[in-house]
Amino acid sequence: MKNLKSVMIAGQRIKIQMTDLDSAYGQYLHDRKTIQLDAYLTDDDFITTLRHEMLHAAFHISGLSFCESFQEEACIRCIDEVFFPAYERVLKRLK
Repeated sequence: MKNLKSVMIAGQRIKIQMTDLDSAYGQYLHDRKTIQLDAYLTDDDFITTLRHEMLHAAFHISGLSFCESFQEEACIRCIDEVFFPAYERVLKRLK
């Protein structure tokens, strides 16, 4: 699982880096289009943390992260149209 090098989200390639993050499981760096995951994650923590960071990426790419207020319909559409297709492709690759 941990040999996954990138994911596609809304047509953008997001790199995946395994690194020592000390006090965090993962983080998304929008300016670098990179998800960093702690190198010491278990397989279960890897997939749930990757999913979490992919959501951060989807929200940034779609522009939701820059909204001044919560927009429920915009969030649901982002998850349906941007995040789920990307995550389903990742699950197929991991099988």
